[in-house]
This record gives sequence, structure tokens and C-alpha cells, in this order.
Amino acid sequence: MSAIQEMLSARGIGVMDSIIVTRELLGAGPEALGLAKTLVLTSPTRHTEREQHQVLVEELVVAIDQVDTQT
Repeated sequence: MSAIQEMLSARGIGVMDSIIVTRELLGAGPEALGLAKTLVLTSPTRHTEREQHQVLVEELVVAIDQVDTQT
């Protein structure tokens, strides 16, 4: 599955579309979505996307904390 993730990333396929493709390749069963997400997001080729996601999450946590202190 890592070769598929490398190919999808090299072709510029985004994370969400890669998750959908991977889920279909896994058979689209009940656990396929979670596994597909894990496979895509833990792929070494998605390092930049993981970093961007982490920054976004941290900024959202700070924003939520600021809203909570204002109310």
C-alpha cells in the first residue's frame, strides 16, 4: 500500500481524495475508512500535510481557548 500512497502523492492527489481511493482499494468495508485515513496520513510522503494539519489544530485550540475566556 505504501507504493500506492507514493504514487498518489507524486501525482498531486490530495489527502481527501487519497483516502477515498485507498478506502475503495481496501474494499470499502466498515473499517476501511479508518484504515484508509491511517494509511494515507502515516505515509512518509504526507509529511508536509501532517505538519500543516498539526499547525491548524494547534491554532484552533488557541482560538477556542480565547473564545472560552471571553465568554
